[in-house]
Amino acid sequence: MSNDILSRVENRVGYININRPEHRNAMVPEALVQFIAAIKAHDKNPEVKVIVVGGVGKSFCSGGDLNFLQHVRNMSPAEVRTVVYEGFVGACAILRGVNKPTIAAVNGPAVGAGCEIAVSCDFRIVSRTAFFSEPWIELGTAPVLGGMFIIPRLIGLERATNMMLRATKIYGEEAKAIGLASEVVDQDALDDMVKTYALDMAKRPSETMSVIKQGLRRGLESTYAAEMDFNLYAQAMLIKGKAHEEGVRALLEKRAPVFD
Repeated sequence: MSNDILSRVENRVGYININRPEHRNAMVPEALVQFIAAIKAHDKNPEVKVIVVGGVGKSFCSGGDLNFLQHVRNMSPAEVRTVVYEGFVGACAILRGVNKPTIAAVNGPAVGAGCEIAVSCDFRIVSRTAFFSEPWIELGTAPVLGGMFIIPRLIGLERATNMMLRATKIYGEEAKAIGLASEVVDQDALDDMVKTYALDMAKRPSETMSVIKQGLRRGLESTYAAEMDFNLYAQAMLIKGKAHEEGVRALLEKRAPVFD
């Protein structure tokens, strides 16, 4: 098996790095299989509380590999659907749906599928010279991996429309200003900022973070009344948990809580 995807666990943080720098970390089906497997492994691993996605070299991910995209044109519609949905859509969907907080460490261009992978994460820590781009229209296609749903909710409909219809690039500082990036830093400070975010969340209770993630995602697609029912049920379960017990004890003892 190739090492297109590098995966490791360090200080309760699961790191996944796309390792195709000679191709600007463009994705091929084999790499996507590894990528999805790495996400699943970190999500199931009780020693992992946060997942970080990044790219080796000077790019985060430049989208689909050019040779692969040329091959796709010779596929039947059924084959295209299988490859796209099991690979590209599958990677974004599983990344968005994991129980644990996710951080995209955007060290360079996040283009096409790379942009969609980044916005599927909960947070995006971005270098000043990095940029987000959705140039699908220049290939006569559309951003079908979740970006058309997620990006308008992050930056507003007009900005998202401009980004997708005109294939505009959104660089680090602007990305932070409009809500596409959580933080923007110099390139040499990116790793430290990512670790700050990751280690901060690694100290927090996993089950509670999972419930909050579920509630936020559900709230984008549901109704107030339906989500109040979910929220009350979830809160009733959390109140009986060890994290709440530790949180209350720490408050009474005037110290910081220590969660498993």
